[in-house]
Amino acid sequence: MRVVFRVEGEPSIGLGHVMRCMALAQSLVKCGHEVFFFMSQGSQHFCGNRTDWPAPILPITDMDKSLEPEWLVKQCTNLRTDWLVLDGYQFDQAYRQSLHSNKFKFAVFDDMNNSGALFADMVINGAQNAGLNGYQLTAPKALLAIGRDYQVLRQEFLQLTNLKWSERNNLTIMFGASDPTKLTLLTLQSLHNVNASMPITIITGAAYEGLHELTDLIKNCNLHITHHHDCQDMASVLVNTKLAISAAGGSQFELLACATPSILVVVADNQKNASQDAASQGWCQLVYSDDLSADELVMQCLSLWQQPELLHSMHKKALQLPVVDGALNIVKLMSENITASNNL
Repeated sequence: MRVVFRVEGEPSIGLGHVMRCMALAQSLVKCGHEVFFFMSQGSQHFCGNRTDWPAPILPITDMDKSLEPEWLVKQCTNLRTDWLVLDGYQFDQAYRQSLHSNKFKFAVFDDMNNSGALFADMVINGAQNAGLNGYQLTAPKALLAIGRDYQVLRQEFLQLTNLKWSERNNLTIMFGASDPTKLTLLTLQSLHNVNASMPITIITGAAYEGLHELTDLIKNCNLHITHHHDCQDMASVLVNTKLAISAAGGSQFELLACATPSILVVVADNQKNASQDAASQGWCQLVYSDDLSADELVMQCLSLWQQPELLHSMHKKALQLPVVDGALNIVKLMSENITASNNL
């Protein structure tokens, strides 16, 4: 198969959409399929530095946004595309409708099914309760790659070898690729104010714009801090993490794969459903960024840190949940659909 992705990632929207497309693309390439990405120059900047980026990135021509779907269909047709995969809230109903073509199949990553008709041949949503979203109304003819069996993980999280609890000692703080609400700084400042004694790992993403301020804070506090910016090996960090404070969203699937007890902080509405399901599994706790201050978040963290038996119990509950190669399951669905269409 030949698969094209249309996705963007930048400070204002984060890199979550890009990362899950990248995970699916890695699986496609591993299975022998061809993959291409169409992205703006700004997004290419954040992806080009990754050592595990799986596919060529083709530029988006500077044009009026209303003309882009027609242009994209033409590009996909010229590439003899089998599947076009779309991911991003900026691609609205009209955009999706304009992509409908008999030249290729059309797949959409979705989180909440709240943007009108999808016009998709496949809907992808790895949240456990995605079946409650009513896709039969917005994509009545689509293949539904929804639920836990379709959670996408990058290849590094499917090759874990060391999950020993006894070797974990770090508190890890990670608030996504851009952290627009500056939770990293606020949380670290609160930890500094209470003289936290545990080793702390800070992870900031490629789109994070507060590096100068964060670097100054790290230099001027007495905490034991390791800082990874644009981390290229997240799995090795998370398997050595005793407790994580993390933005909810796609990172929660990575934390679960590493059996890492976590406090998930919901910073966007699209994160609520999947995060509530994760909290019900017992391996993480859930908080909402609008409901508590950074000081309160740190107090909850310290309370949990001081309960080693509870943390170990959360770790064991995560180990009981299977790590599913959802990307591979999606690839199989896509391939089977193309084969069936070619046999008609």
